Amino acid sequence: MQDIKSENLELFYDCLEESNNLLYEIYHKPYFDLIEMTVNNILAGEVLNDLEDKKDINKLKKIYNKIKNIDFSVEDVRKAMQAIILRGFKEMRIPNGNTTPDTLGIFICYLLTKVIKDSDINLVDPLCGVGNLLLTVSNHYGKNINLFACDMDPEMVKLTKLTADLINTPIELYLQNSLSLQLCNMDACIFDMPHSTYENNKYFPYEAILHYKNWLKDNGVMIGIVENDFFDYDKDSSFKKELLTDMSILGISELPDNMFKSGKPKIILMLQKCKKDNKCFMVKLPSFSNASEFNEELMKIEKWFENNKD
Repeated sequence: MQDIKSENLELFYDCLEESNNLLYEIYHKPYFDLIEMTVNNILAGEVLNDLEDKKDINKLKKIYNKIKNIDFSVEDVRKAMQAIILRGFKEMRIPNGNTTPDTLGIFICYLLTKVIKDSDINLVDPLCGVGNLLLTVSNHYGKNINLFACDMDPEMVKLTKLTADLINTPIELYLQNSLSLQLCNMDACIFDMPHSTYENNKYFPYEAILHYKNWLKDNGVMIGIVENDFFDYDKDSSFKKELLTDMSILGISELPDNMFKSGKPKIILMLQKCKKDNKCFMVKLPSFSNASEFNEELMKIEKWFENNKD
């Protein structure tokens, strides 16, 4: 289980877990199916499952009654859902079941607010997974935000929807390859790029970014988490040349090595749909738990934006 700090967060997590455990004893279904049944029961405020044994119905009601009259924050519910989803990955022995850490979502939200000041924006995550990055940014943005998300995996799309429904956050979801998705008028695009290799003379992150940038409005922002050898695949600089026809690199934030116990270290790449002549900011972030060193790097970013207000 993830680090559970809030009393309400722990209460909501325990409700999800108890319900899933009881439903497993009854149905013996995969863990994500149990999550879906649990969430649907909570949203309905009643037991929707077709159960013959009234004792099981009463047990489930007793579990849900523990949270019935409590005013949970959207962050408590989101974090509890992400913790239960991570447990689901573990229970089902699904590799690479990690969600984007909350700290990165909050940092990306911070970067977003340095450029976009509007109170009503369109934000898309075309590689949404279970939706943690998108919903973390949405919860911390503090203004009206219209959410769009896409993923090829039906289980991931379902889990994103369940979490969004629980926190009463509308989201327009697409179950398809993001390279075939056509959108427009996006103020911002965010993503956590999965590990990719160069196949059939194509590198998916390059294809994806060149496709996603067409969705952005003028001055729209793209912030993506990519592997730190991202630019190494651009042997002939053709990707960078095409990217910079209408985009500018605002900044590169190298993430702490201790965040990646398995797999390659990553960076956060920040782009804007405009032409700028100034150099981008480049920082190497220390551990997010090291407040003083982290603030030093944050001040470098602040100073860069202060000097490049245009």
